[in-house]
Amino acid sequence: MSSGKRKRLTLAQKIEIIKFVEAENIGIRAVAEKFNIGKTQVSDILKNKAYLSQSFVEQGNEESKRNFPKSGGEIIDTVIFQWYLHARVNSFPISGPVLKEKALELASEVGLNDFKASNGWLQKFKDRHRISYRNIYTDPTLLKECDITEWLNSVRETIKGYKECDIFNCDETGLFYRILPENTMSFINETCIDGNLSKERLTIMLCTNMDGEFEKPLIIGKVGKYNCFKNININSLEIVWKSNTKAWMTRNIMTEWLLDFDYRMTQSKRNIVLFLDNASSHHSLNNLQSIKLIFFPPYLSSCQPLDQGIFQNFKILYRQCVLKHHLSIIDNGSGLINKINVLHAILWIKYAINEVKRSTVRNSFIKSGILISGENETEDNIATNDYKSLLIRLIGDDSINYAELDNKLLTENQSLDLIKIMQELIDPQISDEDDTEDDTSYLLNEDVVLTNLGQISNSTEKKKIEHQNIG
Repeated sequence: MSSGKRKRLTLAQKIEIIKFVEAENIGIRAVAEKFNIGKTQVSDILKNKAYLSQSFVEQGNEESKRNFPKSGGEIIDTVIFQWYLHARVNSFPISGPVLKEKALELASEVGLNDFKASNGWLQKFKDRHRISYRNIYTDPTLLKECDITEWLNSVRETIKGYKECDIFNCDETGLFYRILPENTMSFINETCIDGNLSKERLTIMLCTNMDGEFEKPLIIGKVGKYNCFKNININSLEIVWKSNTKAWMTRNIMTEWLLDFDYRMTQSKRNIVLFLDNASSHHSLNNLQSIKLIFFPPYLSSCQPLDQGIFQNFKILYRQCVLKHHLSIIDNGSGLINKINVLHAILWIKYAINEVKRSTVRNSFIKSGILISGENETEDNIATNDYKSLLIRLIGDDSINYAELDNKLLTENQSLDLIKIMQELIDPQISDEDDTEDDTSYLLNEDVVLTNLGQISNSTEKKKIEHQNIG
């Protein structure tokens, strides 16, 4: 029988449990009995296996036994590090005394009255997370005065030996997936800072190389299984699907994606460069075999290629699909105007990605300053013109910012509230699969899904042929 009491485990013991589950493929109850711990404790370990595995690799077995905090100290260590990352993203200057003060504040909140935020604790905390004196004390606003050209020259030197097809950029964008033009003013400039409106939004991570070849999109929704997924194998949709109640990117989701991407690149015998912004969910992994991570400085995050026209073009193409769907329902005389569901959104996201032109991607890398060879490629305005024509047909006006209405959506938790961060880490808010979207009155049947997937597949093949012709 497993103990109902929570046992303190070393990091090495947690890794042993993770490896045992992966090797034996048995249930939580059996694991709890074998290791004499509670089922909830097993579940928590498995939920956080990506983070724990990464910590184990970075720190090493023996070092982990010495340095990884014990019990309640582990909570403080993890939460304070997350708080530190959020503060850095929000350009909040951090000092050693501030970190100690926050650690004491958290310890008091969770009842760890014997916790001491000593200088020794601070030094070990900095060592564990490889935080240097400079990046604690430097005011990020002062970094804006540094020589941007020097940073770009350094980056160009770093990537000089890589093929263009092996230089990638990935980032997230928020998407109000079913908002119609007439509702634009109610949602424009909405940030969803508390994760509100999560039923109306998705977080999408796009990843593309300089040649305009996109990886499978990572899409994060509010729940694990929507009603519209009935009889649909999500894997057949060629996406990576994740969920949490805020529909946000998290550190664990990003870690899993990076490790999988690295595995696929290793299997393909490719060494690549991946550019990332400095979001708190984006962090350096030391055990990547085939990916070199390069992070944009905070003052240059908006200069990354995806923000230089790729996201904008993607959203114009996506909203074309919404507008066409809306018009077709009106033309058919149906009253189901607002019944756009997540399956529609996934298909339209796939379509929009496949319609983003190679020239758009290359020009975006050039605008970012990463790619300097060659001139900007000529782009047509067909997608934009079609989008404006649809707007005029629907509402008689093409001047509204419908395509950009969700540009300010946050894609991860940026709260500096210690308790909120702690609650999110302890309970990652994995959605109940019984939680469903109210979309049952307008489900896509399997034939429609297959037809749409066929169109996307044809579009992909056409794009490959165009790419070969250009090359």
